[in-house]
Amino acid sequence: MSGHRPFSELRAKIVANPERAARLTEMERQADAEQGAYDRLLADVRHASALTQEQLGRTMGISHTQLALIIHQADLYLSTLQSYLIAMGGDLELIARFGDMRLPLVIADDLAAATETETRIRDGVDAGVEHVPVAAREAS
Repeated sequence: MSGHRPFSELRAKIVANPERAARLTEMERQADAEQGAYDRLLADVRHASALTQEQLGRTMGISHTQLALIIHQADLYLSTLQSYLIAMGGDLELIARFGDMRLPLVIADDLAAATETETRIRDGVDAGVEHVPVAAREAS
């Protein structure tokens, strides 16, 4: 296929250019720092819940090894994060913001709750959440 190159070849071009190599190194450092902060946050939440990794793994129905892999994943499914939080007695809320409008999003695993939320939004019953009609958004 034309236009496709192995990643190693593309990376070699980046590393060969000092300016691009410096940007790459900085981006990798930032990504590592963000991952470390995320790992510490999950550990802090678990400690605040007074749970060991073994206890949390048992509650989630997974092994300690699987739990450790989940915690250190860079790309975690929201449903997995939700399971982790539920196992500690919490929950996960996901809110999309569009300017002043806040829209609660529902994780797909919870279809009954999604249907209820859609009904409440359609009927304008969700207290504390501003729902702006499409026509009003387009007019502004």
